[in-house]
Amino acid sequence: MTTSVPDRETEQVPEPDARRDIRRLALRSVLLQGAFNYERFQNLGLWWTLRPFLDRIHRDRDERAAAYKRHLVYFNTHPWIVGPILGVVVGMERRRAEGAEGLDDEAINSVKVGMMAPLAGIGDSLLFGTIRPILGGVCATLAVSGNIAGPIIFFVALLALQAAARVYGTSLGYRQGTRFFERLDPEAIDRVKAGATMVGLAVTGALVATLLTVSTPLAYHKGHETLKVQQSLDQVLPAMLPLAATLIVFWLVRRRVSAVVVLLGVTVVGLVGGYFGVLG
Repeated sequence: MTTSVPDRETEQVPEPDARRDIRRLALRSVLLQGAFNYERFQNLGLWWTLRPFLDRIHRDRDERAAAYKRHLVYFNTHPWIVGPILGVVVGMERRRAEGAEGLDDEAINSVKVGMMAPLAGIGDSLLFGTIRPILGGVCATLAVSGNIAGPIIFFVALLALQAAARVYGTSLGYRQGTRFFERLDPEAIDRVKAGATMVGLAVTGALVATLLTVSTPLAYHKGHETLKVQQSLDQVLPAMLPLAATLIVFWLVRRRVSAVVVLLGVTVVGLVGGYFGVLG
């Protein structure tokens, strides 16, 4: 009895199951930052996400090892919307295994590098800089009033948003392929980022004025009248003290002061100011 060895020239790449591949990519991408490191950032998570597909696409051991090395280089993007990159890369790897010309290591890595920065900017400004603060402000208002639905809505809504971004983004990249990369207009991306940043800053300012309470009970006498310092400050600029406190904390964070030190400092200032009657 003889065993036939498949001919590498005629061996075909298995037909993909689009829905199954998209679900699997989206699910595995949850651990994109599971092995985050400060040398190549998300490279191990990317390799782990792609590994089952690389194993299926590249049957030859040497080609598989080369694919592993190809995706173990530096990689870093927004973890929630990495899907388009995953879908495009899987499509390019499959075309390469089928013998398409021009899809060398440099071409595949160039597509990854070209996509990861714009998607990171969109994710940071739109998801983390706009949607999450707005949702957090609404839910914080509910929580402050004693409504337990506040934290529950925040958790469920963010979880649903992340799942939708992963699945839809992966589907878009998987089905559109390199056409998705070609449609990434740098000017349009910059406009989206700028608009999302402005909305996020406006919402942050509104949250500071409405949810952050910093006041002073100090008062001074002018003749027979008693003038309260807080009323005078509000006439000049409403919510001046909350704004000042926020800017000081922001300045400390920008100076790379530890968040623990900042929190302890805020606590100490609040307790001391309240004890001596400087802060309300």
